[in-house]
This record gives sequence, structure tokens and C-alpha cells, in this order.
Amino acid sequence: MVLKKVAGARTGEDAEDLRAWLTGLEGSPAVHETVVLACAQHGDERPTWAYVEGNAAQGIARRRCLACATAVSLLDSAERWTHPPMWACRGCGQSIVEVAAGLSVPDGEHVDWVVVGVRCVECGRLAGLTDMLVDHQPLSQVLSAL
Repeated sequence: MVLKKVAGARTGEDAEDLRAWLTGLEGSPAVHETVVLACAQHGDERPTWAYVEGNAAQGIARRRCLACATAVSLLDSAERWTHPPMWACRGCGQSIVEVAAGLSVPDGEHVDWVVVGVRCVECGRLAGLTDMLVDHQPLSQVLSAL
């Protein structure tokens, strides 16, 4: 794990650094579980690089696999879609990211909150994309909707 600050911004070398960053967010509910989001269309070789769109004010996000262009709306984002712009890194302008979700699972079985973060694959900058309140949904149901 190589979390560091570069020009005042948190950076990481891989998706595990993104997961660690999500668990250490301050001023938010505790993150008990993290998961790197990968495209399920590729069997055991699940690519993690994607383009993302998100609107933090609306609590929506969608990721598009770089390898096959399959788009996946996170949780109920498709129902409330506002056509936000594609995310681009504030450091280098790159749009290709690794995506991970941090889940607040206080009882170990039900999710109350999800935060979605990204890591720029060019410069490693870590950033939040959006967060979503979840009405005490079973962990397995939330994971399948990410």
C-alpha cells in the first residue's frame, strides 16, 4: 500500500490503495467493507478499468467497462439518471479510472450507506465520485447492484 500526497492530493498506486483510502474517510459513516468494481462480462478475467459518470448532489453513478463498453448503473441510478458528464481527473485530465465502493455495514449484514471512489490510472489521484444512502438493504443485494 502506497498512499501518499502529491501536490496536496491523495494518490495511490493500485486499487488496494483506493480501498484503503475509502476506509479512512473522515466525517462520514464508518466504512466496514470495500469492493473493487469490475466488469462481470469477462469471466475470471474481470477488468477493473472504466469510465465513470456521477452526480454527487443526486447520489448517482454509472461505470462503463473500458474493455467491452458494458455500462452498469450503480444501485438505483438508472431510475434517477441526470446525464452528468464523464469524470476527468483534476490532476492530469485522464478519464480512465479504477472504481471501488465503500459500504457502511454496522450490523455486518445490512448496508446503510455506500461511497464510491475512483483512482486515476494515469497519475494515481484518489477522488470521491458520489455517495448513496441505502435503506438497510442486505449486503448481498447491494453488492449485486454495484
